[in-house]
Amino acid sequence: MPEADDICVSYGEDLALIKAAVLAAGKIAKDAYDANDSEVWDKSNNSPVTDADIAVNDYLLKTLCEARPGYGWLSEETKDDHSRHACPRTFVVDPIDGTRAFIDRTPNFAVSVAVIQDGKSIAGALYNPLTDEMFEATLGGGAKLNGTDITAPDSDKIEGIKMVGYARKFRRLGWPDMDCHVANSMAYRMALVACGKADATVAFTPKSDWDVAAAQLIATEAGAIVTNLHGAAPSYDGETTSGLGIICAGKTLHALLLARVTPVIAQFQKSDDKIKDFGFMGTTQTDRESKDTPMSDENMQLLHLVIGGELVDPNKTEFKDLKAVDFVGAYANFADAHAAWKGAAQRTVDNAHMRYFVLHAHELIDPDKDGVIG
Repeated sequence: MPEADDICVSYGEDLALIKAAVLAAGKIAKDAYDANDSEVWDKSNNSPVTDADIAVNDYLLKTLCEARPGYGWLSEETKDDHSRHACPRTFVVDPIDGTRAFIDRTPNFAVSVAVIQDGKSIAGALYNPLTDEMFEATLGGGAKLNGTDITAPDSDKIEGIKMVGYARKFRRLGWPDMDCHVANSMAYRMALVACGKADATVAFTPKSDWDVAAAQLIATEAGAIVTNLHGAAPSYDGETTSGLGIICAGKTLHALLLARVTPVIAQFQKSDDKIKDFGFMGTTQTDRESKDTPMSDENMQLLHLVIGGELVDPNKTEFKDLKAVDFVGAYANFADAHAAWKGAAQRTVDNAHMRYFVLHAHELIDPDKDGVIG
């Protein structure tokens, strides 16, 4: 096992620490998920956060920093103190990567922790507590899923691959037909590629260090190539924690995907009206109030539906009886819809298989955000 500076422990010792921590943190997240009573609010960047995110963050901060007091800390839910620039190693943490999935009650979120040194991940652990999947890797030590070695797949063509991403984006860009699936967690998307459950994932929107630090190591140690949309490998020692998208796939397939992405980036950079020309690439499901969103200056009606019912499996979205689905109401803003969802969720206390959902129907009716149905 490679060794770092003598002031640091081995990669394997760091991995053992973060694996134990994400496993325990995953239990905190799952308990909150099962309780189904988390408080939800929007952060300043118009992204959701829950009290479960904060609870997991607080646990990891205490556990990891007490174990490695000389390490730096970078987390989505903690103000950046730039300690990563001063410390030999740093924990890079996303307490719940895929908070929207957690809120929407889909099993596509994960607790993600990486240890970085000199801008590179040297140990990473990623745990999905609903599927009980523990992904892990050390630099040069390979990647595992639940203790078993994993290898990322590869393909010499794009058509027909299993892609984790938004089908409508690829259709608008004129890409070949693919088998597309959505997962809100960027880290989990990359882990699915690493273990062969998907062939590739492409994210066109900016991703932060905490979204990818652990998953990048896991995917690359499994044989995948991970870059931003310009084809450069992510680095975690910059002044900013935000990067330009992600392409994750086997070596041959990655080259094909990068060749598809490159002209899109060139067109984006040349565009005089990026919102008009590329607004459809956004994936936000919150109300479009920002001046930077394509429909903000128009009186576009928003439509949030709140429904619920008894599920066959509480971790999946198959209703036991569609005729018995409970329609709570239709709402013109997310705040009212969330309040109605929260009120209806109280009905699930006596039935563990009863679940309620907020459907952002305007996103389904107008997926390209251009005011045209379809």
